[in-house]
Amino acid sequence: MKQPLLSIVIATCNSAAVLQSCLESLAEQRFRDFEVIIQDGASTDDTVGLAASFAPSLPRLDVESVADSGVYDAWNKALPRLRGAWTLFLGSDDRLDGPDVLERCATVLSGLSGQVLYGCGDVLYVYPDGSEVAYPGRAEGALGRMGEHVPFCHSSLWHRTTLFAEHRFAPEFRIAADYDFICRTWPHDGVGHTLGITVTRMGVGGLSSHPRHRLRTLWENARIARRHGYPVFTARRVVPLLKAVLLWGVCACTGKRGPALLDRLRMLRGLPPCWTTQTPTTTRSDG
Repeated sequence: MKQPLLSIVIATCNSAAVLQSCLESLAEQRFRDFEVIIQDGASTDDTVGLAASFAPSLPRLDVESVADSGVYDAWNKALPRLRGAWTLFLGSDDRLDGPDVLERCATVLSGLSGQVLYGCGDVLYVYPDGSEVAYPGRAEGALGRMGEHVPFCHSSLWHRTTLFAEHRFAPEFRIAADYDFICRTWPHDGVGHTLGITVTRMGVGGLSSHPRHRLRTLWENARIARRHGYPVFTARRVVPLLKAVLLWGVCACTGKRGPALLDRLRMLRGLPPCWTTQTPTTTRSDG
């Protein structure tokens, strides 16, 4: 069987409520030289059945369902089955931004030199009220930004699959192992290329940004920065960390009302809500 150019990996666990939209965005792609690998964490809902129902609509679908210890363990389990030259990791509630996304990405990726290991796409963050904010994936200067924050949205970042011959995601990190992976495999900015293409539409309010988990996310990021020799106690890190402590404290004191209260405060400031008036995400719950 001919090897595809692109591989799409989706980690799922009881994701039936959101997975259909993701798979529909893949099935409608005009470009067909790709495979979809779904690594399921022994779901007890209809996730596996729903995924299997898309087999006639996709060029190639590989579904495996076994217990895992989290999303990064699931990704690691999927890596040996990759056949594409380039790999993208999607959340089960992400969508590609239109039927021409893979076609446009493939045109650029297939022309890159072998030294380029990452194709950096843009993402649209979609808020519960329907508003959208674009976040560009810029390869230029990424190494300089990496010490202070994650320079890309991982669900719009293409990885050259040869990276996984020697590297895996570190399972000790539950939320930020993608940041650790990039730090380990991005030695200089020549390994990245800016695509200038909006790849993914991603809902805001998932695990890493939720006020109950934001503190853990930033703490993991700080541990990873220290591991790779970056300064930890910078204003760019400490200020969000203090804010995350405050958000966590509000949620700890107000219980289930916390996210709604925080969203009301955001709206008073003219910002869109992040965590309420949306369908609950079931991408994973590993935090």
